[in-house]
Amino acid sequence: MKNHAAKTLIVSSLALSFALSAGAAIPAGDAVFKAMKDEMSRSMAKLQMGELQKPYALSYEVLEGQSLNVSASFGAVESMYVSPYRRLKTDLRVGNPAFDNSNYAPDRWSGYQTENDWSLSLGGDSYDSLRYSIWATTDKAYKKALETHSKKKAYKESKNITELFDDMTPQAPFELFLDPKTETLDADLWRENIRKVSAVFLKYPAVKYSRVSLSFQSGSARFLDSNGSAFKKPDCLGAINIEAKAYAPDGFIISGGGDAAFCLAKDAPALETLLEKAETIGKRLSEMDKSSQIKAYIGPVLFDKDAAGKFFDHFLVQNISNPREVWTTPNSWSSESVYRRAGALVERLDMRVLSPFLAVTDDPFARYYEGKPLIGSYEVDDEGVPAQKLKLVEKGKLLDYYMSRAATRDFKKSNGHGRADFNEYAAGSPSNIFIQAEGNPAKVVPEADLKTKLLEVCREQELDYCLLVKGLDSLSEPFSAYRVYVKDGREEPVHGVEFTGTSLRALRDIALVSKELYVYYPNWSTPGTIIAPSILVAEMEVKKTESKPEKKPYLQHPYFAK
Repeated sequence: MKNHAAKTLIVSSLALSFALSAGAAIPAGDAVFKAMKDEMSRSMAKLQMGELQKPYALSYEVLEGQSLNVSASFGAVESMYVSPYRRLKTDLRVGNPAFDNSNYAPDRWSGYQTENDWSLSLGGDSYDSLRYSIWATTDKAYKKALETHSKKKAYKESKNITELFDDMTPQAPFELFLDPKTETLDADLWRENIRKVSAVFLKYPAVKYSRVSLSFQSGSARFLDSNGSAFKKPDCLGAINIEAKAYAPDGFIISGGGDAAFCLAKDAPALETLLEKAETIGKRLSEMDKSSQIKAYIGPVLFDKDAAGKFFDHFLVQNISNPREVWTTPNSWSSESVYRRAGALVERLDMRVLSPFLAVTDDPFARYYEGKPLIGSYEVDDEGVPAQKLKLVEKGKLLDYYMSRAATRDFKKSNGHGRADFNEYAAGSPSNIFIQAEGNPAKVVPEADLKTKLLEVCREQELDYCLLVKGLDSLSEPFSAYRVYVKDGREEPVHGVEFTGTSLRALRDIALVSKELYVYYPNWSTPGTIIAPSILVAEMEVKKTESKPEKKPYLQHPYFAK
């Protein structure tokens, strides 16, 4: 991903059309692009089964490059492999832009997926081999599209659905051609780095399970659609995941972890940073090894750094993403008729969804924040639409949400956020989300003062202690936290915590935020980053979990039993 100012950008302003544009100027001498374009032209002109419909829209995306994967546990490497890859994704539509085969899952078992070829010819740039693979995948996609479109039409009629929104809105053709270079990491060096990080947990007998993994892929993404859009750009993503588990005295599993993400090889985290992160996780789990359960609690909660990132992910970001529901036909083992529901905040456009001193911006052009890489960066989305910076929330009011080319009641065009992983159809998705205070300095305090403010609120409410959350896997499952005692500020670990009655109201109950912002890498299907402050929520309700503990191992971990 090169400097944005250095990009060679060609934007076509041709008339809108769903027919293949002859003006898609693919790079000369690129056998992959040529095979894509030739097979697309043939398919759009001649692909038809009997008297059934022809495709009205078709897109191909080819990802290629090299990947490195390493995993280790307690100082021993479990697996490592380096491999090239070249994969084809096909999105073929039948019907028409108003109603096609998208936004419908034929059944829950097969899911809502595009037709793909995970092993597109790696034998150089053989045009004939590439054409064969693209042809075979297109044929499967066409047959699947016909069947899905028929089932979706029957579903609509059976449910008497009259309010419909276009499945594919018009879009001006767009072309972008960059010069991607496949980067590599030193496999032997990173094998040893991951092993060393995993060995940190040998110092902590409380840790009963640990795994440290690295995945890195670097290469290019080619895209071509029958609307005349085309791009070639860098495609890269690196992630290092550290996870560990311990047992509370009563047998509850306590989880801890941390993630680091990057795109360019030069941005891979330093070994010292990863060792420090592993030490922090080990120390926290050792504290939790002696934790107790919490009783019912109603009061302020302080979400610290990564925990705040998870809070915003759960309550805000997921609820302004995927604005179109994906239908599915109920069956004998599931009566649910929606495969994927729209984000819960989508219906609250122009309403206050956050505390009035908070603003939210999504910036796909941002590359770094205070030296840390932001992995949600892109120039053009997965539907060939130019990326756009969005003002999502201002003074707590929701102004916008993520849009792909599938229309909603509020918006009839994409805002450049149609993104998807390799198996998915594109949907409105986030990139780099900045959550910041604006207009009320009294609501912003240094990170070091947030705990003091928490205790002040506790005293006002005549509470003996308040709740501090430092790490958080999920807000919908039991987690661990800390009691912070008003008397002396002492922190005492607790586990088996569950929020009860928690709703989107929590977003509007944010009372204070830290001056500092922190980079959080959420576990989304597409790369993205949340940049947010630590937060003090005025009131949340907590209860003791009803989940039952596991049986602890009868024998000690063999390493520590020596």
